[in-house]
Amino acid sequence: MTNPIEQAHQALVARLESITPANGYQTDAGFRVREGWLEDLLTDTALAFPFIAVQPAEYPAPEQGPGALQATIGRRIVAVVDGASPADYLKRLDALYLDLAVALQAAPNMPNPWGRPGPYKVTLGASRPFPPGNGLAAGTLVFPVQLHIIINGD
Repeated sequence: MTNPIEQAHQALVARLESITPANGYQTDAGFRVREGWLEDLLTDTALAFPFIAVQPAEYPAPEQGPGALQATIGRRIVAVVDGASPADYLKRLDALYLDLAVALQAAPNMPNPWGRPGPYKVTLGASRPFPPGNGLAAGTLVFPVQLHIIINGD
C-alpha cells in the first residue's frame, strides 16, 4: 500500500525546494530545506541561512467516509534567517514569508492543487514571527500548514 501521508509530505518538500531566484522567488532558501527540530538543526556548523525547517504538527481526528478516512496532517514550516540588526531580521523574514506564501498557496476548491500524488487540499495557518533572543541568534517565522489526504480502507 502506498502511504498517502508520505506522498503529501514529499509534495510539500518539493514545493519548498522550488524556492529559488531561478523560479522567481526572492530567496534561495529552497536549497536548504531541512527536516527536524530547530534546536538540533542550529547545532550544525555547516548550516547556511536562510533555511527552512519542516516539523510535524498536530494531526486532528480524521473524518470517517465510505470506505476511507479524510485525514489532516499537520506540518510546521519554520523559516530561519540571520541578520545584523532587528530591522535586517525583519526584512529577511518578510522576504522568506512572501516566498513561502507564494510557494504554498493553493486555490480554494481546486482538487490536488500540487498535482498527484499529493494532498487533495492545503490549508495555511496564521504565521508567527519570533525575533532573535533567548540564546537564539536567528530570526524565525512559524508557518502552520495542513495537508488534507484520503486514507483508503483497502
